[in-house]
Amino acid sequence: MAESLEEAKQEVRQLRAQLDQWAKAYYEQDAPVVEDHVYDEKYARLLELEAAYPELKSADSITQRVGGEVSSDLPKVEHPVPMLSMGDVFSKEELAEFDQRVQKTIGHPVAYNVELKIDGLSLSLEYEEGRLKRASTRGNGQVGEDVTKNVKYIKDVPQKLPEAITTEVRGECYMGKEAFAKLNQERDEAGESIFANPRNAAAGSLRQLDPKVTKKRQLSTFIYTWINPPAGIDSQHQAIEEMAKLGFHTNENGRRLENLAAVYDYIDEFTKKRDGLPYGIDGIVLKVDDLALQADLGNTVKVPRWEIAYKFPPEEEETVVREIEWTVGRTGVVTPTAVMDPVQLAGTTVARASLHNPDLLAKLDVRLGDTVKLHKAGDIIPEISEVVLSKRPEDSAAYEVPTKCPSCGEDLVHLDEEVALRCINPSCPAQVEEGITHFASRQAMNIAGLGPKIVKQLIDKDLVHNVADLYYLTADDLSQLDHFKEKSINNLLAAINQSRKNSVELVLFGLGIDNVGGKAAQLIARKFKNMSKIASASVQELTAIDTIGMTIAESLTAYFQQEEAKKLLARLEEAGVNMDYLGEDGEAADNFFKGKTVVLTGKLAHYSRAEFTKKLQALGAKVTGSVSKKTDCLVYGEDAGSKLAKAEALDIPRLTEAEAISKIEEKDTEK
Repeated sequence: MAESLEEAKQEVRQLRAQLDQWAKAYYEQDAPVVEDHVYDEKYARLLELEAAYPELKSADSITQRVGGEVSSDLPKVEHPVPMLSMGDVFSKEELAEFDQRVQKTIGHPVAYNVELKIDGLSLSLEYEEGRLKRASTRGNGQVGEDVTKNVKYIKDVPQKLPEAITTEVRGECYMGKEAFAKLNQERDEAGESIFANPRNAAAGSLRQLDPKVTKKRQLSTFIYTWINPPAGIDSQHQAIEEMAKLGFHTNENGRRLENLAAVYDYIDEFTKKRDGLPYGIDGIVLKVDDLALQADLGNTVKVPRWEIAYKFPPEEEETVVREIEWTVGRTGVVTPTAVMDPVQLAGTTVARASLHNPDLLAKLDVRLGDTVKLHKAGDIIPEISEVVLSKRPEDSAAYEVPTKCPSCGEDLVHLDEEVALRCINPSCPAQVEEGITHFASRQAMNIAGLGPKIVKQLIDKDLVHNVADLYYLTADDLSQLDHFKEKSINNLLAAINQSRKNSVELVLFGLGIDNVGGKAAQLIARKFKNMSKIASASVQELTAIDTIGMTIAESLTAYFQQEEAKKLLARLEEAGVNMDYLGEDGEAADNFFKGKTVVLTGKLAHYSRAEFTKKLQALGAKVTGSVSKKTDCLVYGEDAGSKLAKAEALDIPRLTEAEAISKIEEKDTEK
């Protein structure tokens, strides 16, 4: 435990920043950067500190949130009943502690329904009078993504039930091992990045904007939760049996067990059977079987008290380290990666493993030629657990951590309170490349056509050195790029020019300031209204904004104190990049859409659905994914289907895309 409140405060700040970064990669980008057990250890430490120092708890802490932010372009769905996460344990002793807590609360022993923990993505299925009405992801637990069009291509999801009931069930969308291996082989042959594990492959496939891509990915489901079961169903195992009768795909390996001894036998059984299953599992789930007792036990803000996930210990193999490579990230962090003899681990061939930072490298004392133990906890990312010292070569020498950046050659430094080795040269090519790619990304300035390969060419040809340089590019400059003809040149220049009009929160997010995500950027921009006021805001003023914590505030103020940052902002402004907040606040003038609940449907010709949604939200509208009596307006494009029909039946006002744009432009003219 930390020795003082100040030490605890510093450690909490570091843990939250690290966990937020890892959660973003896992939940939002479907690209995990650390194994489950690494994340779990840090998370447990944060819980311990927050319990010991309650004054350090805050609403923006990851311990108070479920899942990740909903940042895709898919329509959003509000869950009437929150989709919570699950608590984790890693030993039979911890399972026993969970059982003791349950018995103490209930007052007597309970039976459990034990199920396999599928390596997939949480999924909600809503039915209206027996027909599939909507499918959605968990998202942040309160708001998820509408994936109905994609789920219609999952063969084991019934589109129509044998009974005309209105209900909601939940479960897991997953990709089987065979389909996962085939997909990664195809991506590798096409030169595309491969998925780290089946869970992220399933998430990336289910969240596609093009349902045809989902159709090719061979997804499956296991349904295991009934939100509003019919009368007469009073247990978890009975609910699963009845859902199977309705045509839902349920897992046949679940069992109702009377005591922990039987649960331990179940764990031992499936630890042995795990590799032989056609789908990935990373543990088992223990649920109080009696639904009434589940209700009595209730939930915390994040997890149910009536269920727990037991995670399998990691599998291990031995291999030999041949090289250690160092790569530079967007924020200058230099990360070591061990390159090893290929080895089969948890069904895949592994030849690389991140060592994360120099401290871990030193702690493990990994050297070239060392035999190491490699594991993949949760079937996710390979990691070295230890060096087999008995097999270390006699001529082994301690590995020397580099002192120069592998990209720019400048000195590397350890900043205060950081374990990371960092290049602080703002002109470092690797950082510039990552930073410009982030700035141009869809979530930031949305410069279509400016992907990593084009960014690399621009840097290699000495055409850009920072994000401001993008706005000074000419047609002659772009003509130097490989395969860039007149059409490509004009399209990219048009996209760059269009991005000048973005609201300032997108600029703020695009700058890539540590810990400042899209949601935080929007809250800050809404409060201060322009970049000049944001740049001069104090830590106290920033933390006064609801959900903006000390970590974000200190990162922001430190960034704007840099001379390089001031020069960069000045050049962006000189280039005509908008530095004002274009959204509406509580004092905004009235407009047609302000305060209305709006639904978009059909093929939109002038804007992407995400762009249209942003425009409506900027006018104070709430954009939802389904039509109901609470819907105030439906905006529709070509091939509008059931939503338009339902809006007509409910006599909800309807606008064509052109009519809606006209009303938006009326507001723009008023400005």
